[in-house]
Amino acid sequence: GKIFYNYSCTKIIKREAMFKFFDKRKFRKFLRIKQEDVILIALGFMSFSCGVWANYRQLWLQSEGFSVTQISSILSAALICSAVISFVLSLFSTKIRVKSVMLLALIFRCLAMMCLLLVDQIYVIKVCVLLTIMCEVIFSIAYYPLLTYVGKSDELYRKKSLIDYLSKDAAIVSCGLLIGVTVGRVVFDYNSCLFISMISCIVSLCFFLLYHKEKPKNKENNSLIKNSVKILKNKVNIWFLISQLVVNISYGIIYGLMMLMLTKYIGFEVSFASVFIIICNLIGSFVCSLFNKFGKKIPVWISILIKFGLRSGVFFLAFACNNTFVFIIGVITYFITSRILEDKVTGTYLNRISKDNQFLFGNIRYFICCTGEGIGVYLAGLFIVKSLGTLFLGAAISTMIQVLIMLNLERIRNRK
Repeated sequence: GKIFYNYSCTKIIKREAMFKFFDKRKFRKFLRIKQEDVILIALGFMSFSCGVWANYRQLWLQSEGFSVTQISSILSAALICSAVISFVLSLFSTKIRVKSVMLLALIFRCLAMMCLLLVDQIYVIKVCVLLTIMCEVIFSIAYYPLLTYVGKSDELYRKKSLIDYLSKDAAIVSCGLLIGVTVGRVVFDYNSCLFISMISCIVSLCFFLLYHKEKPKNKENNSLIKNSVKILKNKVNIWFLISQLVVNISYGIIYGLMMLMLTKYIGFEVSFASVFIIICNLIGSFVCSLFNKFGKKIPVWISILIKFGLRSGVFFLAFACNNTFVFIIGVITYFITSRILEDKVTGTYLNRISKDNQFLFGNIRYFICCTGEGIGVYLAGLFIVKSLGTLFLGAAISTMIQVLIMLNLERIRNRK
């Protein structure tokens, strides 16, 4: 009897320990995804969606019967409208909920993509393409402030950057390969890319619905207009913003119609063009890491000459030679120089802004950059119709102007 009693007690203790281990609250806590993971997963799906659509919307519009000049005009108008709306939203940043803005942007983007799949009218296509680009811009602006509610560590920012780059690269490669393969040409086209982009956006929206951590509304009535005037009174800031306008005009000229340039004018297959872009990005990242490691003592003015002077020289050479091989070298040079020495030529001037005005200055800068890119894309449509050499000539001239502005900016900064 004593043995049976001890055995029963032991069994009861084990059963209680088992129930304690499988406590419902602990089990739910174990299954619950961290808010950091939720927002990063949402970013991954949205970046994948943006990578697909941003890379292939030019080709999709071409397949719908739009000319190169029409495509450049649509993308240019969308970028400029996005810049204006994003800047207006930033003026009310202390009164609005960032999560609500992002959810609305994702919802409208999904609806716009659905309309692009179902409706085949020119006016609807133009409006929906404009809407998708605007929603992508709003998402990009609002995401980082929302991420800071979870944490502001360097590790979290590195995770964010890594997920963003990998998702976009995976989108470009996967869709490019699917379009390029023999079987894929039968069942997979640009509408399939649009559908995949829409589904990925919907998944991102679902994850954002799970996110519930947000900074409470700011009840203080801060004068953002007064702070804006204060920032723009500084001569260095003004010249820096002018330089950002010019450099993004050059960016829009070269990169705005990149897939059309590689496929229609240089002659690459879509799949090869996609892989080519990824390889260029990888080369740019590798060279950038070398400059980060060995180029810490390079002065700013020399960094300007290396980054923009080299780019401008190769672009002029591409125009002079009017050769396909040199055009490809020009594209590779652009990708490499776009990533190197950013800490010198951009970070030097961004770090001058006080912490209290960083968000506001960032929005002003983004407005100017987006406007410059829109102008550049429009010019790209005009240049590329004449010849590919004319496109590189336009980019070379704007980049040379950028060099002169940046050198003058560095002279002004050193005086103060």
